[in-house]
Amino acid sequence: MSVAALITAGGRGTRIRELGVEKPMALLHGRPMVDHVLEQMMLVDEISSVYVSVSDNVPRTRQHLKEIGARTIDTSGTEYCHDLIQAAEGISEEHIFICPADLPLLRAELVDDIVKEYLKRKEQSLTVGIPLERALEFGVDVTFYENVDGRPLMPCGVSVVDRLRMLTREYLPGIRQCRALCYQKWT
Repeated sequence: MSVAALITAGGRGTRIRELGVEKPMALLHGRPMVDHVLEQMMLVDEISSVYVSVSDNVPRTRQHLKEIGARTIDTSGTEYCHDLIQAAEGISEEHIFICPADLPLLRAELVDDIVKEYLKRKEQSLTVGIPLERALEFGVDVTFYENVDGRPLMPCGVSVVDRLRMLTREYLPGIRQCRALCYQKWT
């Protein structure tokens, strides 16, 4: 089964824009965050192609990605779910691992574990969530969480989806409990 990685980098980045930088281009150890995520996605055995979704909201990011030879997909940049569908239209793989460009500490080993878990489950989607109490400890502005088996989890922006289901706009199930991935690695 083929899996593509889609790094979402086309949003408005309203909370960081006041610093004068597009969020994907914010520097971490002297390199743009998006570069760290790209580098890790390229190391994942289960991922056959890596794409970055961009929009007119991020002209510097788009130019930077072009300069380094990254594969980009243009989206409207107006609404997250709509942009995901637009991006999926430009991807041919059966499944898509989705993660935002602002997760520069995400490691290839964890991504590989998530993708393998998704493929093993044979479900139409897997959304990774972190324990709500952990998010609150870090001062995260929680706008949504879901109770999974009695435990509140907040989606962290990482998911794996069946591309065709996404394109037909079928509603996908919510957060799936992933004890080995979420609870052991993030608690």
